[in-house]
Amino acid sequence: MKFAYLGLILVALILPACSAGTPSTPGASPAPTAVSQPVGAPTATPAAGAPPVAATTAPTATKPAATAPAAVSLDPRALDTAGMEECALLSDSDVNALLGQTPSDKTPEAEVNRTACYYTFSSGQTFYVTVITGYPGRQTYDNNLQYPDFTRGAEPLSLGEIAIVKEDGDLVTIYAVINGWYIEMNGRGFARQAVINVARLFEERLVAYYPPADAGQTATPVAQGGSAGACRNTYYPVVQGASWQYRLSGVSNDTFTRAITAVRADGFDDQDTFGAGTIRKGGWSCKDGNLIALTPGGGPTVAAAGEQFTFTVESNDGVTFPADPQPGQTWTQNIVYSGQQTTAGVTVQTRNVAALLCKAGNVEKVTVPAGEFQALRVDCTNKIDVYISGALAFTLNSASAAWHAPGVGMVKSSGTSDMGATDIVLLAYIIP
Repeated sequence: MKFAYLGLILVALILPACSAGTPSTPGASPAPTAVSQPVGAPTATPAAGAPPVAATTAPTATKPAATAPAAVSLDPRALDTAGMEECALLSDSDVNALLGQTPSDKTPEAEVNRTACYYTFSSGQTFYVTVITGYPGRQTYDNNLQYPDFTRGAEPLSLGEIAIVKEDGDLVTIYAVINGWYIEMNGRGFARQAVINVARLFEERLVAYYPPADAGQTATPVAQGGSAGACRNTYYPVVQGASWQYRLSGVSNDTFTRAITAVRADGFDDQDTFGAGTIRKGGWSCKDGNLIALTPGGGPTVAAAGEQFTFTVESNDGVTFPADPQPGQTWTQNIVYSGQQTTAGVTVQTRNVAALLCKAGNVEKVTVPAGEFQALRVDCTNKIDVYISGALAFTLNSASAAWHAPGVGMVKSSGTSDMGATDIVLLAYIIP
């Protein structure tokens, strides 16, 4: 079995028995203090490459018209998350009618579970709007309440189910739940009422939020390979379309979304998408509910870079996470993989030997932003010998504790390694 990853450097393997694939992204930008933390959306910062936000002396917008063009039903999930259709959240005619001018440039911000667009104007004014598509709006809004900056200086606003508005100099920001969707927007250089008028447009246009399973998506457990199902695991729901939102802190500070992207009768694939843009993919096999990571991508520490690492798994023995671990139970996994890593045109031969040892502890009460859970504690140690060009280059050691809730998955992880300490907490989740 061979795999190639472009844009990811494999630094170390931290198998997910303890952390469900605990990742970190060295060098990633810190996540915002609050707003849209569940998906790493910025509050007033444009996407990479977008024009800079105008200075506080930006001119005041022309008084907008009182009404917008005729309403058209809008389902944010239907927008193309990889292109300019994300900017269909607001058309040029919408913007001109409500803000008094047409944008000179539009920058979509593609990300899993979010659709957003950043508008700039020749006058130097800016407007940003984002809709969270992967999580119920009220759940996202309530998660943001944990951040003091979220409500500091805010006023209640009669809009949708719940909303607040904040003013900071010439920047007006609205956070709201409208028709079940979490939406936020900010306008720099525009009058407060003009920004509110744009928000009210979404009251007319957004279709009611519905769970992913109601959207016609395939959202069923992995095909049953036996009476219990090959992948039916008490602490890791293997369901097509399931996703979890985490906040990462310590060695790196970021947010990431883990999603199950494909299911099979004997395994599944998952993917982590970080706010900083890094993507980690992993493959798994299942046997009688026992989950076995097939790739180093099951839980690496990665860094974004223009490099390629191609590897072959030489051997893979043991279990990553048992079907239904009980307090006091221990398990191991040993995996050896080798390949080539190319950096700046220079290719080196690498071989990694990883040994994982885990033990289940007691069920403990854990409180995280996503809620309060009765979760099984699992403590793990992991040792990785890294060989380069046939010689042992270095050894990586790590130890961690993770808490897994039945039917939910990992809700918290805390660990240390040769690279430092890392903590992960669950912000939100969807199990269709």
